[in-house]
Amino acid sequence: MLCWNCNEPASGVCAFCGRAVCKKHAAEMPAIVTIYIGDKQVPKAIVVSGALHCGNCHPQSHPIEMPEIY
Repeated sequence: MLCWNCNEPASGVCAFCGRAVCKKHAAEMPAIVTIYIGDKQVPKAIVVSGALHCGNCHPQSHPIEMPEIY
């Protein structure tokens, strides 16, 4: 697999969009693995710090409504 940015051999895949990325173009970003309702009905998230990010995609900071998949 080749890096999306430079066509050199890739070292991993972006956790957000799936693009292949080499070590030169790789960045790190926290990624939410799952969200659940915890004690006292408070939503909680399990987050992985340092997830691989390609630097090209832009993960959204807020949920996006998708009524068409209902």
